[in-house]
Amino acid sequence: MAQQVPYTQLSLAPTQQTQGGQQMRQHQQPLHHQQQQPQYQTLQQHLQQPQQLQPQQTQQQQLQQQQQEPARPNFQIALLPPPQDRLYPTFDALLTDVKTFTRSQGYAVVIVSSLNRDPQGNYRRYNLCCSKGGKSYTSHSKGIRQARSTKTGCPMRLKAVQEKAYPYEDKWHVVVQCAEHNHEPFTGEPGANVPSQFRKIEQDGIRWLMIMHREAQCTLRQLTIGIRISFGDKYQYVKKGDVRNALAKIKREEERKAAAEAAAQGLPENSTYTAAAAPASTTPASSAFAAY
Repeated sequence: MAQQVPYTQLSLAPTQQTQGGQQMRQHQQPLHHQQQQPQYQTLQQHLQQPQQLQPQQTQQQQLQQQQQEPARPNFQIALLPPPQDRLYPTFDALLTDVKTFTRSQGYAVVIVSSLNRDPQGNYRRYNLCCSKGGKSYTSHSKGIRQARSTKTGCPMRLKAVQEKAYPYEDKWHVVVQCAEHNHEPFTGEPGANVPSQFRKIEQDGIRWLMIMHREAQCTLRQLTIGIRISFGDKYQYVKKGDVRNALAKIKREEERKAAAEAAAQGLPENSTYTAAAAPASTTPASSAFAAY
């Protein structure tokens, strides 16, 4: 019977033949001389042999593999969840701090629901989730705007709770229920879609826009650049359309308020109220937004 030779011995000393057909006796050396080298080197050499291809073939194979394999998320900012060891006096303070933290991690959170009211009617719990949570939908609209969903079904969620027991003492704190994400973080690269939560103008920005638009008579472009510079990184992604929408919202609210005041002064119920027909004292929006 033929002698069985180990795999390591075959890879280290392959069989060679002479011109006369006689086998060399190199593989007949003692086994302990051939096993001096580690086995992982032999396996590594054996695996590297079939990979020695031409450069063109190697590049083609790499391109094919990149096209076949799906794109994987690149978690460079780590997408960490908000800290759970902080206490806040109000929910607004908690939400502001959570938004600031999640913004630094490349994602945003939104309020999903609220529950657990106290006797005064105030909520004691808010459920929040990642802005990319929820089912993605495909729009079948044939209009001019081809809107696409940015939802990825992200499972990340948390809750903000106000507890009376020790050690919270009626303070608000964060409870992370799921810290995993299934999408890449927003890094602010050129051409990337900015989340709408990063472009939202809050009350401090609204107040600034009202002052600069009415007293300084700034144009839309000046307001957009000014709000980016005045508030630092908070409104760095705000666009002209966001400023225009904020001013239009202010105008609608003031006209609605003026209509309510005029109705309280005895305006007939069956008559249609317009800002042009109202007295000048009751329509501050008409003069403030004349240039808008």
